[in-house]
Amino acid sequence: MADFNSTSSTPAKSSTLTVSNIFLIAYLSLLVVTALGGNGLLVTVIIKRQLLQKVHYYFILSLATSDFLNALLKIPTTILGRFDRNWYPSYTICYFTTPLGVLFGAASVFSLSAVAINRYLVISSPLNYTDRMPSYLAKTLLAVIWFGSLCLAIPPVMWREKEAICRSGKISEEHYTSEVLYFFLALWLFVIVIPCIVMSVSYVKIYLIARYHALQIDSQNQASTLYQQTRKRRKDLKAAAVLAVIGGIFILCWLPFFIVQTVHKFGKGQISPIYFNIFLCVMYTNSALDPTLLFLFNAEIRKALVRMLCRVFFKPKPQIPQSELSSFLNQGA
Repeated sequence: MADFNSTSSTPAKSSTLTVSNIFLIAYLSLLVVTALGGNGLLVTVIIKRQLLQKVHYYFILSLATSDFLNALLKIPTTILGRFDRNWYPSYTICYFTTPLGVLFGAASVFSLSAVAINRYLVISSPLNYTDRMPSYLAKTLLAVIWFGSLCLAIPPVMWREKEAICRSGKISEEHYTSEVLYFFLALWLFVIVIPCIVMSVSYVKIYLIARYHALQIDSQNQASTLYQQTRKRRKDLKAAAVLAVIGGIFILCWLPFFIVQTVHKFGKGQISPIYFNIFLCVMYTNSALDPTLLFLFNAEIRKALVRMLCRVFFKPKPQIPQSELSSFLNQGA
C-alpha cells in the first residue's frame, strides 16, 4: 500500500545486502512468481470456462486481478528497494508506484466484501434461489470498487513532498493533520474496520440461515425435489465457507502490518526492522494464498481447471464427419 508496501518503510539506514535482506529478496521473488502464476491461471480459468455466468465470479475475478497486479507492479518495487533505496531513476515514477499498494489492497478487500454481501443475498433467498444480483449491477459495483480504491490511494501524493513520496514510509510533518486523518479515517476505517464488519455480519448471518434450514429440512421428509435443493444449497454453503476463510485470511495477513506501521508512524517507540520484514512478507503472501485456496477448496473452480488443462494437454483427435466418411467410402466402392 502507499503507506504500507513501501520500498523503504523499514527504519534501516542503508541498502546494504545483509543476510536478512538476501532472504527477504529471495522470498519476495518466489512470491512474485507464485502470485503471478496462480492468479494468472485463476483469471484464465474464470474467463475461459465461462464461470462469469455466476455473479460472484465477477468479484473473484476482481480479487484475482488485484492480486496479480500487486505482484506485477508493487512487490517488485520493494525488491528493488532492498537492492538500492534510490532505485528509481526519477521522482515521477514514485508518483505512480506509491499509490499502487493502497489501490490493489483496497480493491481486494472491497471485492471480498462484495462477495460476502452477494453470498448472503443468495443464501437468504428461498430454496429455489438464483443469483439475486443482476450481472449489470455487479459490473457497476466493480467499477465503483476500483474507482473508490483509486480515490483512496491518490490523496497522499497530493500533499507529500517528492522526497516523502519516494520514501513512502515517511509522513509529511508539514501536513501532519492530513496524515493522521488519512491514515485512521481512510485506511484503517475503509480497508480494515468496515470490510471486517461487513464480512463478519454477512457470514454470521449465512451460518445462522444455514443452521435454520438444516433443522427445518431434518424435520421434513426427504422428497427427491427437496433433496436436490438441499444438495444445491449445501454446495453453495461450502463455497461461502471458502470465501469466508479467504476474507478472514486477508484481515489476518494485513492487520499486523497496519499495527506496526501505526506505531512506527505516530508512536514514539522504535520498531525493529525484523518486524517490518516479517509482517511485510505475511501481507504480501496473501496475494499468493488466495488463488491457492480457491483451487484447493472451490470444487467448481477446481473442476474447471482440470477440464481446461485436459483440453490443453490431451486434445481430442479430430473426427471425420459422418457425411464426409460415407461419401469417401462410396467413392472407394
